[in-house]
Amino acid sequence: MRKRILFFPIVVSLIFAVSAFAAPNYQEGLWEMTTTMNMPGMPKEMMHPMKNTVCMTKENAVPQPQQKGEQQCKMTDQKTVGNKVSWTMTCKNGTVSKGDITYSKTSFTGSQTMMTNQSGRQTTVKSTMSGKYIGPCTK
Repeated sequence: MRKRILFFPIVVSLIFAVSAFAAPNYQEGLWEMTTTMNMPGMPKEMMHPMKNTVCMTKENAVPQPQQKGEQQCKMTDQKTVGNKVSWTMTCKNGTVSKGDITYSKTSFTGSQTMMTNQSGRQTTVKSTMSGKYIGPCTK
């Protein structure tokens, strides 16, 4: 009986450890991503959805844009639980971004909150995103 009591917590811990490091279930390849931003003071007519394509692999579960100049960002925290990925990204210019995405095989939905300092004023930009698989990546 004592062995069973000790064995159960170990098994539960291993299940959580494996699920924390497992990749979410999505199709690798080219994805179309639609992002809608909401920033205080931004006119509603400027808040139209933006689309771009990203080549997604199991190693990059968080879609990341091309990096330029002082924007250089790095992932400082990323967690995967089942099909949900959450992250914190910190950029060289002081911008901090936190978000999450929930995947199904060929689609995802998510949100992100970005805190940045523009001209000495703290600004928060919230965005929602969705994506769909459109085919293999092109080289």
